[in-house]
Amino acid sequence: TEEEVERFFSEGIDENWERCGYRTREEFIKAIKDYYDGYRFSPDSETRVYNPVSLGSFFSDDCIFRNYWEMTGATKLAVSYAVSHEIFTAVENSVGVSPEAFSVFDISELHNENMDPEASLVLLYFAGYLTIKDSREGLIFLGFPNLEVSTSFTSSLAVRYARSTRVRTLPGEGRIAASEGNTEGLVNVLGSFYSQCTYHLLETRYERPYQLIMHMFFIAAGCRASVEDGTMLGRIDNSMRTGRHIYLFEQKIDGSADEALEQIRAKRYGEKFQKDIREGMVLHLVGISFSSIERNIAEWKEDIIS
Repeated sequence: TEEEVERFFSEGIDENWERCGYRTREEFIKAIKDYYDGYRFSPDSETRVYNPVSLGSFFSDDCIFRNYWEMTGATKLAVSYAVSHEIFTAVENSVGVSPEAFSVFDISELHNENMDPEASLVLLYFAGYLTIKDSREGLIFLGFPNLEVSTSFTSSLAVRYARSTRVRTLPGEGRIAASEGNTEGLVNVLGSFYSQCTYHLLETRYERPYQLIMHMFFIAAGCRASVEDGTMLGRIDNSMRTGRHIYLFEQKIDGSADEALEQIRAKRYGEKFQKDIREGMVLHLVGISFSSIERNIAEWKEDIIS
């Protein structure tokens, strides 16, 4: 737990936070928490725990942030399973399943090609790839516990769905561009990422596949990302933040970037981030148009608020 990390690893924290380039001890602790904490095992308790293997490896490896759990090879099994069962929704912020799905789950169904989607998500929960994020309206919502799992899982998933392993390097390039406020560079890298995706992922004229692939890209890049982030007047297709920059994306298929950007303005999506702007963040409102024929970005427009 968070209290136990402070009790047992305080010496390691004190010795390394400044050496690792963090401005404060608290900032270093938050980075560790974002990367390795987040496992919750009951909808009735807010207690979350760290991955003990990853946390121990982190401190014994001079506090280098790595995906230590991936080194066990565990992610390969989960990704192979996810691809074979088309569990693409696992990259969303949270997916609701019924409480009954946990009690009736039968591991003997593992090789059943027609396995129920809820059971597939529960399997990923029991295996540690998903955790309980919330519970409401009679459902338990599952999502990635931390950055270690989300970046490992989505990066590996992207490779399985892509034409080449180049997709492994593209999220990192995109994060660099985004953290510098370089929207043109970010969109160009996004275009390269879409061009690597296999045909069947983008064979429809609906926005949803493009939206989930963009979200997968940002998660693989280690950014704080959301899909369908709710506001007073609607839902933001994709949002992401890294460094001092926040990006809000509205997508249109065979529409125009102006139309998409105008929707962001009309729905006043940026108002939700006024406090962030006052604290020095830069807000990028980005309208993107996709071509259903080219299956890629056709044009984009941007407003910047700071």
